Amino acid sequence: MKRFILFAWAVLALVGCSSSENEGPELPPDTGVGAVVINEVNASAKYIELYNPTEYECDLSGFRIRKNHDGFLQNADKSADFVIPQGTKLPAFGFAVIGCKGENPAALGLKLGVSATGLSGSKSLLLQLVDRNGNGLDYFVNSAFERPRAVDAWDEEVEHTFDIAARMSDGGAWQVVSTPTPGRSNEIATIKAPFLHTEVDFDATEPNVRPEEPTTPEEPSNPEVGADGRDYVFDMKALPEIHVKVSLAEWNRLLALYDANPDTDEYIHCDATFTKEGTTHSFKDAGLRLRGNTSRRRPEGNGGEQHKTDAADWHHCHFMLNLRKFVKDDAHELGGVRKIHLKWCKDDATYVREMYCYDLFRRFGIETAIRTSYGRLWIHVEGDKQEAYYGVYEMLEAIDETYLKNRNELFGSADFNLWKCGYPAGLNGTNDGDFWSDEDAGTTNRPYVLKTNTDNFASAKEQLKDFILKLNGKTGDSFKTWIQQVTDVELLLKTYAVNVAVGMWDDYWCNQNNYYIYFNSADKYDYKFFFIPYDYDNTLGTSNMIDAGRQDPLNWGDNSRKLIRKMLDYPEWRAIYVKALNDLCASDELFKMEGSVARVKSWQAMFSSFVANDTGEDMTIEDKPASWGNHSEYRVMDMGANNFFKVKASSIPKN
Repeated sequence: MKRFILFAWAVLALVGCSSSENEGPELPPDTGVGAVVINEVNASAKYIELYNPTEYECDLSGFRIRKNHDGFLQNADKSADFVIPQGTKLPAFGFAVIGCKGENPAALGLKLGVSATGLSGSKSLLLQLVDRNGNGLDYFVNSAFERPRAVDAWDEEVEHTFDIAARMSDGGAWQVVSTPTPGRSNEIATIKAPFLHTEVDFDATEPNVRPEEPTTPEEPSNPEVGADGRDYVFDMKALPEIHVKVSLAEWNRLLALYDANPDTDEYIHCDATFTKEGTTHSFKDAGLRLRGNTSRRRPEGNGGEQHKTDAADWHHCHFMLNLRKFVKDDAHELGGVRKIHLKWCKDDATYVREMYCYDLFRRFGIETAIRTSYGRLWIHVEGDKQEAYYGVYEMLEAIDETYLKNRNELFGSADFNLWKCGYPAGLNGTNDGDFWSDEDAGTTNRPYVLKTNTDNFASAKEQLKDFILKLNGKTGDSFKTWIQQVTDVELLLKTYAVNVAVGMWDDYWCNQNNYYIYFNSADKYDYKFFFIPYDYDNTLGTSNMIDAGRQDPLNWGDNSRKLIRKMLDYPEWRAIYVKALNDLCASDELFKMEGSVARVKSWQAMFSSFVANDTGEDMTIEDKPASWGNHSEYRVMDMGANNFFKVKASSIPKN
């Protein structure tokens, strides 16, 4: 049946084909072998490849791709449907690529533009190639149903996931492959697994109905972890081991991805184990990718080099380990923990700055702060006699959909608009070019990037713009009434008290950088706004723009950043902020020098004998700020006159 449908669509596709000669013969009506088809779908690099397996050139003018049967792929700016331009010709046996993450230098063949947004290998997906008259020519489907219908829901997780799906050979049966081949023959790809590509009922009027969820909960795959795996994974009193095993081909692919684009966020396949207190949890086919902005590095060697077996030049770098990237089941998570951000202690010879800050947030009751802990990391590339020890790493909770769901009680709803805010995110301008969907932004630093609910980017952008306009435009009682309606004033001011106490200068108020915000509703006007602290490695005396120890906490940064500045103009709110600063400095369990130094030294005692590593970098613990900082005198272990906790406490106003 499937062959018959493909045959019928092939005949339609050939209407737009002509012989490669200018005056070629008319095609016979029964020509049906080959025709323009969807040949490859890459859910990570976000592109769709088309292929013309005929001996005739095809005119693609006006062709489009319908997505999930209820709309079409959008232009890169999402202003309208993406339509292949007039006069676009696909040569005989030629390839064309529609991408959405910028021009891919590795892509060959005909490049049709930047527009393939919304591709996901973990959600149900239907792509249908249609000609200029709206006739369906070919389709790609990834569905949990054996007989999917065009009217099904197409935004739910599916049982069989993929990273790259391709026809093998070109124009043939669909397979899951491990090698991207944009604009090139799929013959060079390596088949990883069969791909379940089923017939779609395009004439159905009623969707499939999923069976009801079982009434009795399933037993967790790792019952010893407990109901909330965050308590198990992010344990500041433990030092678990993470071992990652990567094939030679996948590691070389990671190096090549970095060389092609240092900002790559594409995952490679790996196996991983997490061992804590003698118990090992194993994860087959997890995902590993690079992380970081200005701190992003190549994990081995120099540009253009492949892995050097048993002679690698390893480099510290940040990773994201996604246990559930390629296989979506309970066995690929630890009590709900799916991702672990593995961060090396860049520019922090004490190994404690960021960990201290997040720990302090949580001690002070700021539940928006992520969970953190220490761990030790090994990476074994296939063929090496032994694994490489990368040393002591920070383990950080990822800020994503799972982060929101784990705080559903705090947020009230976890289904809406999470924005990552980077320089220059001053919440004081509404230029369209500052607002990006995560699918389009890549890892390049952008002021405002929508990380969740991206299908509703346009309305989410309007909501944030309206917030910014009101934040800057309202004054007096109008501002006070509004800000109380849209945020928890005490939570926000206590959050910022911790932020200033630890000397976070690379922040919203001072450097308009490094924070997340969350709106718990899609309504443009009716929501709660939450400020989420983020990225605290440049703290506790490591600073650049200001003297982070002595700067006045009431005038921390640029007063054009209205969010905190306006709130402190009200005496009762200023009192909340000042009280929080003094409460922090008064308790050994919080920011007071004696208790803080004791915690720092206890953590260092736990991991100090494991700091030496195979990269040869960051091999010793030293009590000093980063070398590029503007105040090299600050200390966090020595309790003398330059102790940061002591100096900072002296700058706190009493009322």
